[in-house]
Amino acid sequence: AILEETAFFLEDSATLLLGPDESVHESAGDVGRRFLEETERYWREWVRFLGIPYEWQEAVIRAAITLKLNAYDDTGAIVAAMTTSIPEAAGSQRNWDYRYCWLRDGYFVVNALNRLGATRTMERYLGYIVNVAADAGGGSLQPVFGIDGRANLEEHVAPQLAGYRGMGPVRIGNQAYAQVQHDVYGSAVLAATHIFFDSRLSRCGDATLFHQLEALGERAALSFDQPDAGLWELRNSARVHTFSSVMCWAACDRLARIAGRLGLAEREAYWREIAGRIHAMVSERAWNRQRNSFVSSFEGDGIDASLLLLAEVGFLDAEDPRFAGTVQAVETDLRRGDFIF
Repeated sequence: AILEETAFFLEDSATLLLGPDESVHESAGDVGRRFLEETERYWREWVRFLGIPYEWQEAVIRAAITLKLNAYDDTGAIVAAMTTSIPEAAGSQRNWDYRYCWLRDGYFVVNALNRLGATRTMERYLGYIVNVAADAGGGSLQPVFGIDGRANLEEHVAPQLAGYRGMGPVRIGNQAYAQVQHDVYGSAVLAATHIFFDSRLSRCGDATLFHQLEALGERAALSFDQPDAGLWELRNSARVHTFSSVMCWAACDRLARIAGRLGLAEREAYWREIAGRIHAMVSERAWNRQRNSFVSSFEGDGIDASLLLLAEVGFLDAEDPRFAGTVQAVETDLRRGDFIF
């Protein structure tokens, strides 16, 4: 009935084994039952060793499993999502392929795994980030990579596929790999900083790794006041995005901290001076006195939600009145009920 696509009434559970034409020495039902039991046992054992708050256990466990499912064990990469071409809105054509690893996610993913205590997954992911950063060899760093570290993610449309609910196009690849997004330098360094400060990791950061990361800092120092596509990955315009500049500052700030940790006083002073210079320029050019707020681009007046991260990455103290003004501006412009654009 299945092979001939004939409808039939299912009166009991049925197990289907899909795969190569190989001998199966147990009944399909026994194999399916064993596979399911082994899968459940694996995930229960994995969750058992996580650091999870009691209050939100169910939600955190589900989120942690989702994050782990997005990890590629061979290289440690963690993709943004398992899907491609789900429309942002019906008929919008904004159907992007998210089955890749964005360096921008690195800081947030590492923090989440760190708080969960999933150190093995975190360490594998840090290794992936360090490898793709080292492969750049001091050149510009692209924002997104394949799960194997592949750099070329040429985007094309699959015309033979109708798409989700017929709302194509279905895209394979993501042209964002060719964009200029200066925040990636800060994202990579912020994530890698854990290697120097987290004593639980099997490999601690040393002077060799620090000098590799310095190449990213040099690119950040050159790029922080230059236009880019920004974290919103604008395809048809470029401007000096505040978030990109702040992340360039974060790269230099963390390099200074790492140098201090390693006892490299001269390099610490060097990066501290550059970070201070970037901080001063961002504070001047991204601050809008009329709005009493930081704005999304230099000398602009627009607001975006990335400004809420100014305290998270340490650019401003959470008690700074400039941050309070920025939060208020985000709420005014971007809040709709309980949600923020």
